Amino acid sequence: MTGSAIKPLVSGNNTGLMPAFLEQYLTDARALEVAIDAGPPSGRHRAYGMSTKLCQCQCAGFCLSLLGWVCSLAATVLPQWLTRNTDLLESEIFFVGMWEACVAQDEGPVQCKAYDSLLGLPDDIQLTRILMCVSVALGLLALLFSLSGLDSITCCSDQETTKGRLAVSGGVSFLLAGVTTLTPVSYMAHLTVVNFWDTAVPESVPRWEFGPALFVGWLGGFLLVFGGLLLITSQCCFRKSEGNLQLQPLPVKRALWHKTEYV
Repeated sequence: MTGSAIKPLVSGNNTGLMPAFLEQYLTDARALEVAIDAGPPSGRHRAYGMSTKLCQCQCAGFCLSLLGWVCSLAATVLPQWLTRNTDLLESEIFFVGMWEACVAQDEGPVQCKAYDSLLGLPDDIQLTRILMCVSVALGLLALLFSLSGLDSITCCSDQETTKGRLAVSGGVSFLLAGVTTLTPVSYMAHLTVVNFWDTAVPESVPRWEFGPALFVGWLGGFLLVFGGLLLITSQCCFRKSEGNLQLQPLPVKRALWHKTEYV
């Protein structure tokens, strides 16, 4: 009796009946595995690399912005915006800040006195107060936005668009906080330089100079700007590149079908 049957090259029921075909199939499978490992990285691997770079860039921007916000907050609280040392009493140093004026002596505690009137303050101090408070508030809001938008945080993890918008909003808020920090600090520094070189003031009169709070404010402002730009850039570059990658399935070599005749 003659009959024909179509049997796959490898079957779960007759693997022991076809050792030659099974050996050939396993050889082809090993060769295919070696070819896949030696070939170029797939789209899935590239997407994973992009996601890792995105997380690293986001974490770096967030850490820099957080450090900048702490410096901006410290500059807001510190009273050493301007310092002055008199020739008559060299042991005394005067400090002027946004909230109080202090006197420091070599031997003795630092004595500070808060400003009595809000409306009686000079315009530059009032403007500095407002801008620095706005900067601290924007930085706090940016911390909440950017923390929720980090890819390493599980919040809104199932909504990539929402996380991207939160991260960008945090970066923009950090950028604005840095600008509002650098503006009053640079303005006070400009006024100090102008008054220091004022020829109408006698040389014997003590002059105000830069205090440590100005340098802390400059550092915080630059860190906020750089961290905010890093967050925005990470979303615009790495997220876009990751979205453009199309994940291609790995090539799979199908089992060949063999026709066998029986007599």
